[in-house]
Amino acid sequence: MSTKGTAFQLFRYQLLPIDRYLQGNLLTGVGSVDELIARKNEFFAEAIAGKKNFSDKRYETITKKLYQDGEFFLLRIANNRSIHRETKDFKDEVIDSWPSILVAIWNDSEQQLIAVQKRSSAFWSCEAVVKMIINAISEQLSHHHLRAIYEPLFEKQRFWSLLHKYEGKIKSVEFEIVTPNMANISGSLPDDLKEFAKNTNSTRNKLKLESDPEAPLHLEESNPVLQGLVNYSGDGGGNISLKIDGVKKKYNTSKTVKEIEVGEMEMQGNAESITQILKDLLK
Repeated sequence: MSTKGTAFQLFRYQLLPIDRYLQGNLLTGVGSVDELIARKNEFFAEAIAGKKNFSDKRYETITKKLYQDGEFFLLRIANNRSIHRETKDFKDEVIDSWPSILVAIWNDSEQQLIAVQKRSSAFWSCEAVVKMIINAISEQLSHHHLRAIYEPLFEKQRFWSLLHKYEGKIKSVEFEIVTPNMANISGSLPDDLKEFAKNTNSTRNKLKLESDPEAPLHLEESNPVLQGLVNYSGDGGGNISLKIDGVKKKYNTSKTVKEIEVGEMEMQGNAESITQILKDLLK
């Protein structure tokens, strides 16, 4: 791979029933909540495939589907960023500009990943692109009684490094986790916590640990419950915020999004080859 490449930021989405206790005969096209969960990726794929563009009040976009292989979509999304300039005859001129990015969506039930190419000339942030896509299909998902909730992936070692760096100074840590429905990333969570979230019909859950004002929290990397919460959050299941004594701003893991890089030569390939490269990097 070339040392010069293109970065993609990674986000995980989870597809949750709006109401787990809704009666089966009220669901559209399915007979039970269990069947709805089993078919959630089918409904998500229909929503993505049926959208010609993801424009909203903030962004005017055009979308081209470059490749689709079963559960994997590769899209090119362009954003209208018209350029204003002054000409030599002292007039204002507007030039139509449509800078674009690649967006990969892996809709496999054990992946549910969105990779967004970083290019600030097209979109100011990768998260804004994910939010735009999810919002654009929310109505169709709602028709199937589903909600898509996304979170960025982050490098878990960064959290542990921060924990060691500020040992003895951490005053609080707050976990905001999405109620899990992906076994491959939720295995590290305590079973009681997973069942409690589902039984109470929640979609987001907050757990805050706060020490006495005169003492710090005692957080050890070897603690299995803490490990589980960090691993699940780092895999795109939630966000962690830390309050450190003497530091005004909270540290949020959602600000340190995990990235992959595709080499410059690989980016020149056709859509099928780029798809395979992204798949390999996302595994």
